[in-house]
Amino acid sequence: MNEEQQAAKLLANLDALIASAPDDEEMPAFAQNATSTLISTPQRVITPLVGFPERHKRNLELFGSEWQEAYRKALSIVEAGGIVIAFGKRGTGKTQIAYEIARNANFVDTHYPRTWKDGFHLHTNLRSCLYIKAMDIFIDLKNGFGRPNEPSEKEVINKLIDAAFLVIDEAHVRGETKYEDDKLTHIIDKRYDAMRATMLITNLEKKDFAATLSPSILSRIAEIGGGIECNWQSYRTKKTI
Repeated sequence: MNEEQQAAKLLANLDALIASAPDDEEMPAFAQNATSTLISTPQRVITPLVGFPERHKRNLELFGSEWQEAYRKALSIVEAGGIVIAFGKRGTGKTQIAYEIARNANFVDTHYPRTWKDGFHLHTNLRSCLYIKAMDIFIDLKNGFGRPNEPSEKEVINKLIDAAFLVIDEAHVRGETKYEDDKLTHIIDKRYDAMRATMLITNLEKKDFAATLSPSILSRIAEIGGGIECNWQSYRTKKTI
């Protein structure tokens, strides 16, 4: 069988499948649910995942068109090196969106600059996808004060800046002091300069969370980012019904 005959056979099979497919009205309930299910499968070279909660690594099946729409919007922003704000009530899968993006996105900057190893071989390290809660950032920053054996403030900040993808959860849970605001703005500005994607997660509403951010961060979001509103029914309450 030549190539033209093979192509004609494939086309005929495809036409038969389309003709035999049921209309939307005839589709059974389980099939309708299946069309709105996202099965998590990594689609690119795996970068190290650091800090992500174990419970999200086990949740591989996600249902709901609203969740998937939010996921796709956030993914497109992240793959362009932008800033995503995920806001809304608890239990709607905001952190799960971040985890699925970490697994599946094609990031703008995934590798550190190549270095010579042993003077003979070029060595390349992958940047990580890093998950951290806002309060832990500032605990880590202050932990190095006067402690030479602990990571310095600069080392902590550089680790956050260098990640291929940075997820800051509970971004509203902080003291909102000038020190903390300045450090958060510095981290996001540096990542903006390097075109490395950042995702901020909050349980506050959009307007309330925006009031906690500096004008510089808001300006960056307006330029290369966007928000996803996650206010559908909580998956946690669904499990108890």
